[in-house]
Amino acid sequence: MMQVGEMERVLSDFTTSDIVTDHENQFALPDLLKCDYFKRLRESYYAVREAGCLNCYRNYVTLLEDLNDFHAYNEEHAKTYAKRFRKDSKNWQNCEAIFSEVIVYRAYVRGVYEGLIRSIHLEEGESDIIVERLDGSKMFLEVFCVMPSFPLPDKDGKPKVYSVRTHTQTIEIVSIRQKLLRKISKQSQLSKPRENFAVIELNDVSIAGDFAVLSSLSGGYKLKLGLESGEVLSRGYDWDNSVFDDPSTQWMKGVIYFSLGDYESRKFILWITANLP
Repeated sequence: MMQVGEMERVLSDFTTSDIVTDHENQFALPDLLKCDYFKRLRESYYAVREAGCLNCYRNYVTLLEDLNDFHAYNEEHAKTYAKRFRKDSKNWQNCEAIFSEVIVYRAYVRGVYEGLIRSIHLEEGESDIIVERLDGSKMFLEVFCVMPSFPLPDKDGKPKVYSVRTHTQTIEIVSIRQKLLRKISKQSQLSKPRENFAVIELNDVSIAGDFAVLSSLSGGYKLKLGLESGEVLSRGYDWDNSVFDDPSTQWMKGVIYFSLGDYESRKFILWITANLP
C-alpha cells in the first residue's frame, strides 16, 4: 500500500507535469520548445520545484505564458523575441537577458488592456522597449540583466572562492555602474534627449535587493564614526558622488530596478535635474 508521503510526491510530480504539458500544448510558438535554452529551462523547472525553491516570477512556465500574451497582443513582437531566442539559444546569459526584456514587456501589456497605456513599440536601434502613454508621451526603456560571473568548480568538484562585486563603482565589467556607463559610451544607448530609463534586473539571489544597485550608482554606503567613541554618527548612501554626476548620463530620467523577475515590486531612482526637453 502506498504511503502518504509517497502519494504526495506522486501527486506533486503529476501536477507539475500537467502544468508544463498544458502550457506547452497551448504555446503559440511551439518551435521554440526545441531550442537549447527552453530545454534547459524546462529541466531546471522540475529540479527547483522538487527542491521547493521555484521562483514564481521567473521560470519556464511563466516564460511560455509571457510569450503567449505577446502573441495575443502583437504577433510580430512575439516573433521578434522568438527570433532572438533562437539565435542565442546556446548562450545562457544572452537568453536570460532576453527573458528580462520579456518580463518588462509583459508588465506593460497588462497596462494596455487596462486602458492605462496606449501601446508598446519595438524599434530596433532606438530602445529595447518603448512605452507610449495615453497622452502620446513615451518612455524609452533599456533593459539589462545583472548576473555575477562565478568560477566553475575545480577538477575535484570543489567550489572556488569568489567575491561578488556588482555593488562597486569603479571595477570594470562587474560593476552595475560600469555596465550602465558602457551601455551609453560603447553602445550609444540612453543618449538621446528624451525620457530614458535604464531598467536593471538583479538575476541572482546573491545580489537581489537594494544594496547592489544603490551602492554602485551612488558613491557607496558609508558610515561616519566618532574618532574617540567609535559611535556611528551617520550612515547611508553617498549621493554626492553618483552615476548621475557623469556627463554621459545627462539624458537619463532615472533607473528602474527589480529582483528575480518580480517587476511588480520594481523601484525607481529618479534624476529630477535631468536635461530633458
